[in-house]
Amino acid sequence: MKNIQKAIKSFSQKKILVVGDLMLDLYTYGTVNRISPEAPVPILLKTDEKYSPGGAANVANNLRGLGAEVAVCGIAGEDSNGERLLVLLNELGIDTKAVIKTPDFPTTLKQRLIAENRQIVRVDEENIQELNPKEQKDILTWIEFLVGKYDAIILSDYAKGVFTKNLTSEIIKLAKKHNKLITADIKPVNKSLFKGAHLIFPNLKEAEEMTGGNTINEMGAHLVKYFNCDVVITKGAEGMAVFQRDNIYFEIPGRKIEVFDVSGAGDTVIAVITLGLISNLNLNDSANLANFAGSIVVQKAGTASIKLEELEAYINIGKYHIDNVEIVPKVWGYEKWLENNSRYCSKLLFLKQDYQCSLHYHKVKDELFLVTSGHVRFELGKEIIHLMPGSFIRVPPKTLHRYRGIVDSEILEVSTHHSEKDSYRLEPSRKIEIDNTKSFHKAVIVDSKAIIPDESTL
Repeated sequence: MKNIQKAIKSFSQKKILVVGDLMLDLYTYGTVNRISPEAPVPILLKTDEKYSPGGAANVANNLRGLGAEVAVCGIAGEDSNGERLLVLLNELGIDTKAVIKTPDFPTTLKQRLIAENRQIVRVDEENIQELNPKEQKDILTWIEFLVGKYDAIILSDYAKGVFTKNLTSEIIKLAKKHNKLITADIKPVNKSLFKGAHLIFPNLKEAEEMTGGNTINEMGAHLVKYFNCDVVITKGAEGMAVFQRDNIYFEIPGRKIEVFDVSGAGDTVIAVITLGLISNLNLNDSANLANFAGSIVVQKAGTASIKLEELEAYINIGKYHIDNVEIVPKVWGYEKWLENNSRYCSKLLFLKQDYQCSLHYHKVKDELFLVTSGHVRFELGKEIIHLMPGSFIRVPPKTLHRYRGIVDSEILEVSTHHSEKDSYRLEPSRKIEIDNTKSFHKAVIVDSKAIIPDESTL
């Protein structure tokens, strides 16, 4: 948790360039008390309206809300919607100098009519067309000017015309030339354009359309192979699935909350994960942080964004201070003892990468292990289980077991007692030399419980 908190505090020092389809969202609120005599449809009596950035502009809005310095690059029409969008972005402190204005490309508007917190209908104003050569050249010129000044580039594709084959290819080449992280939220129709990105973010429906897979495992494996990059498949309120090139796959379940609106949740996820990665978090911790952020956003109405103070408050709920507890050094790391009485024992285990505890069992002791950060490989009898943050496992008495840190990890252990007289050790704790990515590790977390993977090749 400390590494996540440290990363969050560094967000204000990060700079991200967002390139993509800029849109304007309009929410028209009202009440419905009668049906139209002209047709069997409700009559909405307007009470309020709200404009907000949409599409790639909402990604930028999320990044800015988290404290990052942000610039957007794309197209806005020379119309009232385009002017309104640029005003909104400028008021948020987002750099819009690289937004190309054109009379030939009307600003996309999505208007949602809402009554009693329910969306009745959505009205779209758009004219989807490919950018002309001059517009593509202008965008590329701006990116050439800006790329060296930013830590990462997010490509936010809503299939509205900004991403052409040549332009996308040149953007990716430029980013790689400057060693910049490239993350991309892509649409199936433009699938082939984004080869070369480091991480892609389709939602579940898009992943199914792009792959034809029957299961999320099939979809993820197909996309990793096709793009040769890591893949995050977002599932709205149900969380996300993460597939890595080193053949590790895990799912992060959605948190148990009341979901109000999933609009814009994908924008929040790509913003938070990109920020996490350039703030020295690994993909696992970045995805878990994005899951927290997504949990906040889906409780809001409309295309919502996340604020830094909201995220900090959310991850600090239930936080307690344990600095003055007993620390017990171990070969594999160390323990922080929280409680040890006649009823139960609780402690935090800090497990180092590539270290494992002794192979042992207890005749009486009943244990539960909850992984709070990192990635832990558990041997439970003859079974191998990979645990990610939020997942837990019970070890009943008389069960032979041990655990290994795939990466530096933190585990909360709660047990019925802690007496060395009840510990029977067959092999000592030690550091091991092993290829942790030899096989396709599947660690699927459902309702915070891990499903046993197939590790027949280990």
